[in-house]
Amino acid sequence: MKDKDLRKMIGSRIKQRRTELGLHQKYIAKLMDVNASTIQRYEAGTIDNTKKLILEGLAEALHVSVEWLKGETDEYESDVTDKRDIQIRDLMGRLSVTAQNELNEEQFAFSKDLLIYMLSEYELFLESFKFGCTNFLNNEKNKDIATAMGIDSVKEYNEIGFLREVNHTANAYNDIADVIRLYPKNPDKAGQRLKNLMDTYADEE
Repeated sequence: MKDKDLRKMIGSRIKQRRTELGLHQKYIAKLMDVNASTIQRYEAGTIDNTKKLILEGLAEALHVSVEWLKGETDEYESDVTDKRDIQIRDLMGRLSVTAQNELNEEQFAFSKDLLIYMLSEYELFLESFKFGCTNFLNNEKNKDIATAMGIDSVKEYNEIGFLREVNHTANAYNDIADVIRLYPKNPDKAGQRLKNLMDTYADEE
C-alpha cells in the first residue's frame, strides 16, 4: 500500500472509531497532547499519521490495536464500545498516575484516601442501584404490597423502596462533604474522620 493510501486508511479508521464512540476531536487531541486541528488532519490523511509513536498514541486513545488502524485486521481487539467506558478508563488511568505535585505527604495521602472511599461507596451504590431498578422502578407487581401497607399507589411505594435502597449513598456523600469542609479547620481531625468512614466501609464488606 502506498504511503498516501495508508494515510487515508488510517485516517478513515480514526474517524470511524472516534465517531462510533461519540468522542470529539478535542478529546482525542487532549489525550495525545496535540491540537484538535492535528487530529483533524490525521483523519483527513493530509499529514503523516503512519509513524509508530503516533499510531500507538491513537490506538491507546481509541482503545483499538495499531494493526486495526492500519487496516491489517478488522478486529478491534477491544471491549470498549461506549463513550462513557472511554472516559471512565481514561480518568481512572490519569488518577492512578497523578503526581504529588505541590502537596505534602499528609495532604497527598488524604486526597488518595478520599478517592478510595468515594470509589468504594460507588461500588456499594451500584449494587443498591441495580437492586432498586430491578425491584422498584415501574414494577407493577408491588401493587398488592403497596395496598397492604396502606400506601396510595404502587408508584409511591416503588419510589419509597428505590430511595431506601440508595439512601446510604446520599448519606455517604454528605459525610464526604463534611470531611472536606472540616479539612481547612483541622486536617488531622478530618483525616481521622475519613479513616473512620473507611473502616466502617471495610466492616460492611
